[in-house]
Amino acid sequence: MFSEELEARCRGGIKVYMKVSNGFPERIFRSAFLAWQLLGQHRVPYWSGQKLEKVQNRKVRNLVRFASRHVPWYRELFSSQNLDPRDFKDVSDLSRLPILTSLQVKKDSHLFRPEGVGGETLRLISSGTTGVHKEIDHGPFSIFTNAAHGERLRHFTAGQKKGPSNYREAMIVIPQGSAGQELQQYVRRKAYIPGWRVPRRKYFSMLDDMSSIVSQLDEFEPDVIRGYGSALTLLFEEVFRTGRSFHRPACLVYSADKMAPALKSKIMEEFKIPVYGIYSSVECLQIGFECERHRGYHLNEDCYPLRVVDHQNRPLADGETGRIIVSNLINRSFVLLNYELGDEGRIVPGDCGCGRKLRMLDLEVSRFADQVELKDGIKVHPVTFLEVLDYEKAIWQHQIVEQEDGSFDILLVTDPSADREKMVRRLEEEFGRWFQGRIRYQIRFVDKINLTRGGKQKTMVFRGNNQ
Repeated sequence: MFSEELEARCRGGIKVYMKVSNGFPERIFRSAFLAWQLLGQHRVPYWSGQKLEKVQNRKVRNLVRFASRHVPWYRELFSSQNLDPRDFKDVSDLSRLPILTSLQVKKDSHLFRPEGVGGETLRLISSGTTGVHKEIDHGPFSIFTNAAHGERLRHFTAGQKKGPSNYREAMIVIPQGSAGQELQQYVRRKAYIPGWRVPRRKYFSMLDDMSSIVSQLDEFEPDVIRGYGSALTLLFEEVFRTGRSFHRPACLVYSADKMAPALKSKIMEEFKIPVYGIYSSVECLQIGFECERHRGYHLNEDCYPLRVVDHQNRPLADGETGRIIVSNLINRSFVLLNYELGDEGRIVPGDCGCGRKLRMLDLEVSRFADQVELKDGIKVHPVTFLEVLDYEKAIWQHQIVEQEDGSFDILLVTDPSADREKMVRRLEEEFGRWFQGRIRYQIRFVDKINLTRGGKQKTMVFRGNNQ
């Protein structure tokens, strides 16, 4: 009973509670909720399939009923298609809903937010690595549930002998704040966490010179380094290129985009540093995680059930590669069911030798952030482009295409009502500040971004690499 009350209040009724709390009761309540959520999290990956399905199906039934009543997009869908929410009884029934695309969610974002239901939200901004900038709201239930999922990742720091207060974590993030950084700050603001339980964290900008970052990491001496996969790729490219000595952390953890596989293997083989990936997005905060066997991502399907389909939306068997479709069962502030992430992968057949029972996903094609090398040898991370493009709310979709002469076409799909002349002036000013005249580019407005020959959409397309 206690757990059901906590869940209900965090999901919906918390707005009224928060308004009369003046902060203190709210923090006590959320601290209790976080403590309750933490209990037993490390055992969840070892649940039987039957127990997992029972939890999944309960969440599906509850969320579908909620969405059909309170979320405009689903309310209209159920009405127009004459669907009965009571017919949605388990995870497999979600396939009856249309598949949502990033661009659709971008254009109609207001339709996925509930009406008439109170609740504080945290709005997270995507990095745009899929080419579509999005703003996704998360409520307290989603945020604190995902915070508790950290207990499922104990193996990341299993070799650590330090207590939390002596544990140091370096975060290599985008300079204007990452989703992970905002989530950590939100939890600390909204719940009481004893000082001795808070690790020391230091943030580094992934756009800074990597040689300088290596020197700063040597001074900070982190136990764990976290960051974008492409940021850690750049970091260790610098280490291997220069042959310099550096402080070796106990492990590396990457997310948001992929780390170069060859470099990942080289780090583990030559430096004996474990490297783990987290599969996440601003739409679904912790979809999966790597274990010690490094065979794929164990999926947190009690919260984010996932399926793989072909380009005709037909379900694929385990082992077959296709498009990844996911549903978020714990976020009622922005409801996404049957959502296409823009990645491709396959479910790994069989059980994992680590003993965890959660299914595994092998990412075949994901948001791997390509890098641009300028004529002076300076490498530019795609986030440099995205830092400019993502904060133009009238831009719905974008792609950067390298031309034969070394210049770049910046293709933009915008809101029809946007003032394009003013937008171009703002973008040129920002690109001038970031690139200081080192690149040549043309801004072009288009009706749509074409897929590559392989049916993919890439944020950046290089010469000879349009597969």
